[in-house]
Amino acid sequence: MFSSDVETPLPWIAAGILSTIFLHKKVLRGDVALFLEGTLFLAIILTHHFVDNADLLASCSLATSAIFSHITSITLATIAYRLSPFHPLWNFKGPLINKITSFAMLYVVWTGKRHLYIDALHRKYGKFVRTGPNTLSINSHEAIGPIYASASALDKSAAYTPGRLKGTGLFFIRSKADHNTRRRLWAGAFTPQALEEDKSILEKRTFELKTCVRDRRDTGGIVDLGEAIQHWSYAVMVRIILLIYASGDQSPKGDLTFGGSDRLELMRDGDPEGLVESGHKATLTFECVIPSIHTSELGVFIFDILSYFPVTGKLKRLEKVAEELLAEREKENRPHSTDIFVSKIYFIFPIDLPSDQSNPNTSGSDTTSTVIIYLLFLVISNKHAYERLREELDANFSDPDEPISISALASLPYLNAVVNEALRLGSPFPGWPRVTPKGGMVIADTYIPGEMIVGVNPYVQGTSGENFYPDPTAYKPERWLPGGLGPGTLTRKSAIMSFSFGAFGCLGRNLAILELQIVTVRLMLAFDFALPSTFDTQKFLDGVENMRTTHFRYPLKVIATPRV
Repeated sequence: MFSSDVETPLPWIAAGILSTIFLHKKVLRGDVALFLEGTLFLAIILTHHFVDNADLLASCSLATSAIFSHITSITLATIAYRLSPFHPLWNFKGPLINKITSFAMLYVVWTGKRHLYIDALHRKYGKFVRTGPNTLSINSHEAIGPIYASASALDKSAAYTPGRLKGTGLFFIRSKADHNTRRRLWAGAFTPQALEEDKSILEKRTFELKTCVRDRRDTGGIVDLGEAIQHWSYAVMVRIILLIYASGDQSPKGDLTFGGSDRLELMRDGDPEGLVESGHKATLTFECVIPSIHTSELGVFIFDILSYFPVTGKLKRLEKVAEELLAEREKENRPHSTDIFVSKIYFIFPIDLPSDQSNPNTSGSDTTSTVIIYLLFLVISNKHAYERLREELDANFSDPDEPISISALASLPYLNAVVNEALRLGSPFPGWPRVTPKGGMVIADTYIPGEMIVGVNPYVQGTSGENFYPDPTAYKPERWLPGGLGPGTLTRKSAIMSFSFGAFGCLGRNLAILELQIVTVRLMLAFDFALPSTFDTQKFLDGVENMRTTHFRYPLKVIATPRV
């Protein structure tokens, strides 16, 4: 059946080129592609061995040569196209390796320094940088509106596709129309009334955090403040997503998310199940395989394959925990003070609920806690900021345990300056990838071809001299106060992209801000903080790794001395 001509690699090379042309702009799942190549490999062996009566070793050799030639030709044809004038992004500058493949960016993501890498690329290449075969990073405040905030804002890219994980949570919905439908179901949990209810929960949990910090100190008064805050954040967020108080029940079980489970009391019990680490590793897995704004569909292709293996086990583990907590919540069958929201939320398909819970729990806990950790590091390591914040808080709160209203928190200028500066410098998000419409569009006076991935990097915007001046990379909360840093000060709040914008903007923005405010106020009123003499500030900064969440290689261990 196989002639001598067919046994040469030429037909398979031709087949590879034809495959490249046929699959151009078509989405092929990675597991499907692997299955097809494997099936072809076995078909060649069986046909050559049983039909042509060839030796089994020779059949295997032929199959290997054929598949190798096929894949190699696909690879070379793809590279040639991506570097050719026929590619839509031919005119955009960027590193050669990034034009060819997204694998290079995967390594950068793994280092946790992508934000610095992208910033360096923009300094070298300018406003537009080709960071992947079909991807542009844009460093322009003008780009934020048309990409994210306008009525015609773009849909999410394939980077939000969660592979074979069950269900589709709100975060992973790519279409604006579908996202808006699900978003409306969630919106009831983030109304001003709900925020007031959330605040009482946050206050209770933050008082527990103060106890946790006090009790975890060693004999020298040193505590791992970062770990305590992460445990606090999980204790809060695991109860914040489905809902809030059971009617007439103000017990510790009636907190925010799953409305009743006391299973995840990390401040009390520690983290024997390793859920915090699981959340971090799950985020890292997703982010490295699908490096957000800086990939094409390659990451999704790989994720489809890896989702069969233990590497995605952390993601599945979190979904499993969400399923179990949801089951506990449903068994209670208690009435709620927010019946309208509850009646709506259960219209989410059951298969989607765990995904809708596990991702917000991880995102809300990881991202909020890491910004709080970074905020406290910046304040404690900056004597002027520490003293000025302490002075403002002491002047406004004579009793460290007195109730604090949301309006009172909003009226504290230096506290909010500290929060804004931490969001500007410490938000971990790599960007929000969007897809241009088929007909293309103009962004920042430049035409971008259709069906390309575009995005604006939050760190690059937050440290750009076009948005913040002077000293855009320096920690200076005073820039947010009236008068700023003096004549010529530029402080563009709309350049802070921590919560995205528009249709896909974060519903939990006000809740996250409230968490930052409450934890900062309560801890600063309760303790005198100082860095131990052994603390290495540079190692801490060098150990900050941003991968959609922030990982601190060097722990924030501080001296915490109770003030009362």
